[in-house]
Amino acid sequence: MGRVININKIENEITKLKANGGMWEIGPGKFAIKHLELEKLANTYNIETNVEIKHCNLEKGCAVVKAVATFNGKSFYTLGEVSPLNNDFIFPVAVAEKRAADRAILKALGIHGNIYSSEELSNIKNNINENTGTDLNQETIILERIKNASHQANLEMIKSQNKDFLTQLKKQDLKRYEKLKQAFLNRNQQFTGG
Repeated sequence: MGRVININKIENEITKLKANGGMWEIGPGKFAIKHLELEKLANTYNIETNVEIKHCNLEKGCAVVKAVATFNGKSFYTLGEVSPLNNDFIFPVAVAEKRAADRAILKALGIHGNIYSSEELSNIKNNINENTGTDLNQETIILERIKNASHQANLEMIKSQNKDFLTQLKKQDLKRYEKLKQAFLNRNQQFTGG
């Protein structure tokens, strides 16, 4: 008999990921999880993934990769796709592979639909506000990550990872920038006791 996922164990792991920044809310009841964290979960639950390139056109920056995750003798199939419409990284095959593998792992764990790989999040103009040119989802993600920061170094990492966004936001929407700046300051005071 194959291993069965212990629901309490996976819920405990998800709670820890939310607390340490490995996972964050992207909308009501919807969360993103880092690729590395999904690889760890796959290892924990002995989920094996195999990937296969189905389409690749490097000149156009397009790739489609099929992934199969096997868990308890059952296979979970999915595709990961990349094009200039949903990706601006210069490695389309690598991104498509991560998207496919991550989605297959999420399906095998039975948590796809509420939890998405961070690799599936658009990193280009699809999330840009036409009026300001800034990424509205990014602001929400940063606020959630600040709230879930577990220590001061984690907070500094969040600030460093979002430096370009914060610089752009300061130029385009000072009020929204100040809101994020205040969130960083408040969380920092919580850590320093000041």
